[in-house]
Amino acid sequence: MNERVRPVDRAMGEDHPDKVAIRSLWTNKVREVAEHNPNSSVPWYLTLSGADGRDIQQIIEAGLISLTEVNGIAENDKRRIVAVENNNQAITRLQKKFVGLTIREADFRSLLHGEGIFAWPGNEDFEFCRAHIVNIDLNAPLKALMIEGQIIFPVLEWVKKLCHIHSRPPKMNWTLCLTLHGEVVWPEDVNNYARMFIQENFNREPIFAESCRQFLGQALFEILVQDDGPAFTDLERSDQQQLIMVIVPKIITRLVHNEGWKVLTEHNLSYGGGERAPMVTWIVEFAWDGNAAATPDNVYKESLRNIFYNIGEVTADGEILRLL
Repeated sequence: MNERVRPVDRAMGEDHPDKVAIRSLWTNKVREVAEHNPNSSVPWYLTLSGADGRDIQQIIEAGLISLTEVNGIAENDKRRIVAVENNNQAITRLQKKFVGLTIREADFRSLLHGEGIFAWPGNEDFEFCRAHIVNIDLNAPLKALMIEGQIIFPVLEWVKKLCHIHSRPPKMNWTLCLTLHGEVVWPEDVNNYARMFIQENFNREPIFAESCRQFLGQALFEILVQDDGPAFTDLERSDQQQLIMVIVPKIITRLVHNEGWKVLTEHNLSYGGGERAPMVTWIVEFAWDGNAAATPDNVYKESLRNIFYNIGEVTADGEILRLL
């Protein structure tokens, strides 16, 4: 049954109401961290905020970050939020708008020292990457690379590396906010891999398969289970968007479940489309459970079912429509 929740005030300047709604979800996660970890030694929130820092502004307006009398960030709160930015003009704008904001001048891949596990961030960068919430808000599709016969999704490898970083003692539960274009841009070999990956999981977890059928609809579901079906790049853009919504949290779960992480996809949402790019966004909770490594298959199946825990779309006027 469809349910509409959380209408958003339209009086937010020229900002798109659907994006305001998503930022409000991010702000709520920061509020949870502030309530439960007020004196944490690591940042509450690491973000690719962009030059305008609109997510940072909403967090400040929510009263979660203290300001000085001249509207700079208070000394005690300067490391609560860390912005990652490598564009000089964007850095200058952030510095002027949020005086005292901690800004790491790098791209996110450089901050992590790449996707591999043989190079790690230095001390301060390592602390930044252990933030309670990591927000990777990208104006780009999910890209794939073929490396030594293996298909790698670099952004999702970042997530795996972040799990490694958070698992270093003392282990920390953490939250991922991830936003991507909801378009398939993969070459044919990746398309074939994705099809086999989906089919294998349909066979492995019938409840997951049935949830996919309900969410995707019978026609799209049948395309996915056909060995000779059309390339995903040829699907309608709305179908590509739905496909990305299913595949991304599934791959994340596969990458980290063997290492003791339970994965809860708290929000799995689409927005945009039409004259704007189709977008997908997730809020994913990673909970460390030392016993999970002993029963990885059970953890994997539970995490797959959680993909549909709160799946839906954000309408143009900022309402969240739950679809299952």
